[in-house]
Amino acid sequence: MKALIDTNILLDMILARQPFFEDAEKIFRLVREERIEGCISVQSLKDIFFLCKKLDKEQDPFDVIQKLSYIFQVIDVSGADSIMALTSDVGDYEDGLLAFSASRNGIKAIITRDKKDFFESDLIVIHPKEIDKYLDSNGSKLERCSSDKNGIRFK
Repeated sequence: MKALIDTNILLDMILARQPFFEDAEKIFRLVREERIEGCISVQSLKDIFFLCKKLDKEQDPFDVIQKLSYIFQVIDVSGADSIMALTSDVGDYEDGLLAFSASRNGIKAIITRDKKDFFESDLIVIHPKEIDKYLDSNGSKLERCSSDKNGIRFK
């Protein structure tokens, strides 16, 4: 099963944000171990590039985007996703873009710290702290997409 990794989890890892870093690191590890088929939105890459340029002068934003692209499958956002996000009950436009592009790409779950933001979507919403419980209750290892076997550590 594919899982979309929300931008907040990616930023927790990249910027080593406390107290969330350990949970984000675990999600990255599970993708590298092929227990989660980790996907990210091209929209998330855009946001991360902008924030890395603005907040973290020590990391090359091009390098960060390249590493993320090796670890995760990058999904697109379409014009139809944009219209759906605008006209749906999802309260936040950016979250709507993620939810509709995930659904269109056959993704059934999202891993996020902001579960309430996806309450109105059809996605299974998983907090990083709940991931072990979810994997255990699933009864089998989650499939994965391509990743860098050497892993990644941003900080």
